[in-house]
Amino acid sequence: MFKNLRILFCILSVACVAVTIFIFVYFLWWGFLPLAGACGFAALMFLCKRMQESEELKKNPPPPAGDFITGKAENKEKKDGE
Repeated sequence: MFKNLRILFCILSVACVAVTIFIFVYFLWWGFLPLAGACGFAALMFLCKRMQESEELKKNPPPPAGDFITGKAENKEKKDGE
């Protein structure tokens, strides 16, 4: 779902930027409205990207990384002294 929203917000952002050029030429300061819309859609696109990455990380967590000295990954079930 987030991937589709990212694509949609990207297309809307690019469309707003394209419209901004023509509005600045013909209506001068009114060009800031679609420019603000482009910034808003770009922010929503990056928000959806962050949410998609966190959702994918919850579904598929990375394997445990080892210590750079010993090279062994720490087992969370075992505690020191047990």
